[in-house]
Amino acid sequence: MRTWSEDHPKARLLERKHEAITAAARELFLQHGYANTTMEMVAKHAGVSIMTLYRHFSRKDILFEAVIQHLCAQQANKNARETLWEGRPSEVLQKLGRARLTFALNPEEVALYRVILGALEQFPEVGRMYYHLTQKAERLSSYLQELAQQGVLHVPDPPRSALAFVSLLQGQIVERVRLGVSPAPTEEEIEQHIDHCVTLFLQAHQIKPS
Repeated sequence: MRTWSEDHPKARLLERKHEAITAAARELFLQHGYANTTMEMVAKHAGVSIMTLYRHFSRKDILFEAVIQHLCAQQANKNARETLWEGRPSEVLQKLGRARLTFALNPEEVALYRVILGALEQFPEVGRMYYHLTQKAERLSSYLQELAQQGVLHVPDPPRSALAFVSLLQGQIVERVRLGVSPAPTEEEIEQHIDHCVTLFLQAHQIKPS
């Protein structure tokens, strides 16, 4: 597809069509599932021709990836506006916990997760795609490494500890909602869960006197 400068009218038109296609795809994937959503359905719902759709997204899996990336980007943009990494370790981990659970417990995110579960048998690649896009912990790993270098916490393996915190945080509280076992937790329940996770994590990584 030809590219244009950002201020060119064509560039803005292409961006609007790209956004319309992604929004239409998100709605249809959540409503009909991955397998039952066709590119023709997306083009019709977005109000574009099938040729235009394929110029933006050559395959359905690429379109689905764009939907997941859009959801992740929305949360990332929200996090960027907050002072997520400022404060004491306990404060940072609590803020990170709130951001993570806000994303994971969002009704649209829960619905998308269920779409992926339903598609796994026929389309295992969507599960791998979702995992790699949503379970990143590189920034937390870097933060923990900084704390270890400063002698604040004992973190011999920052990447492993970062993933452990994410797993501890999401755990049952997210899985129960995703599988429909229980309704979404209240704000008070979420705060209590985050406090518990942060306390356990910091206790496990505290500097022990020699």
